[in-house]
Amino acid sequence: MPTCTCPAATSFNDVPNASCPQDFGQIQKLIFQRVFSSGATKNSMSVANSKLKATWTALFAATNGTKMVITPYVEAPTSDGGDPVTFGGGNDTVGGVTKIVGRNPINMSFALRQYAQNIIKALKALQCETALGVYFVNEDGAVLGLTDGTNVYPIPIVEATFFVSDLKLNGLDTPDQNDMQFSLAPNWSDKATIIVGTDFNALTDFANASNA
Repeated sequence: MPTCTCPAATSFNDVPNASCPQDFGQIQKLIFQRVFSSGATKNSMSVANSKLKATWTALFAATNGTKMVITPYVEAPTSDGGDPVTFGGGNDTVGGVTKIVGRNPINMSFALRQYAQNIIKALKALQCETALGVYFVNEDGAVLGLTDGTNVYPIPIVEATFFVSDLKLNGLDTPDQNDMQFSLAPNWSDKATIIVGTDFNALTDFANASNA
């Protein structure tokens, strides 16, 4: 949970009025990039440049710490949205009321179905990254990342939670698959932003630099 100010402010913070619904839709691909390009320098792009295909294309072709890679299509995306960390109940707290004392990480999982295992091996190598970030791509080719209002950043994955499973051989009735999972920190979505390209569809226009 966010750190609460004490004493409390004179009044509540303003809450913006809702003008239109927002729903990102189904995650169909993921783009991975290190959180830091080198040292303490974060990978970022300006809000304006994030809408241009040339910006992303250069990052897929990069050979340094700014490099991006994109997954093939993922299926069965799940996100538990995090849940409250609770304390008490019974005789531990006044009236037996359970208190909310924090937030758990958000756990996400995806199915990678019918892919050659050299692709899976390359994705497994990302498990060795200590500061891995991710962008989500939806069915319309829009991208979900983070913003501070000036720049756009990848969403940090909680360290040591990224995992890609070995192959599941599912027989005649179900496609073979590998599973991928990771966690995001509580409150990660407070700075979430949807990027709609002016000259690209991230779902169909982006590809990795090599098919090796």
